[in-house]
Amino acid sequence: MKKPVTPQIHGIIDYAFSGILCAAPSAMGLNKFSTRTYAAIGTNFLAVNSLTDTPVAVKKVFSMKSHQKADLLTLGTLGLLTFAKPIRNDSKALGFHLGFLALAVTHYMLTDYNASEK
Repeated sequence: MKKPVTPQIHGIIDYAFSGILCAAPSAMGLNKFSTRTYAAIGTNFLAVNSLTDTPVAVKKVFSMKSHQKADLLTLGTLGLLTFAKPIRNDSKALGFHLGFLALAVTHYMLTDYNASEK
């Protein structure tokens, strides 16, 4: 199956994810732990994305394969955050977290990380 998300589209979505992670938790009134944690993850999304060799990069430092590894680490971190008490014990934070985690996994699974090599 040909994956529909090209590196360029992936980069654009990552910029959107970064904005969502940095702004939405505070706007939703999530607890301080969640707000700070998602802002850090959103900043990471922004940094990695802006330095990945895609048409939407600020500076092309990392390959798309390196970006894929960073995405796996981020997904692992998000998965583990499901068990953090400030998230797990706050229904609003847990809802945001699980929704974003589902979007991030879908985004990863639909991305053609090898497209730039073709």
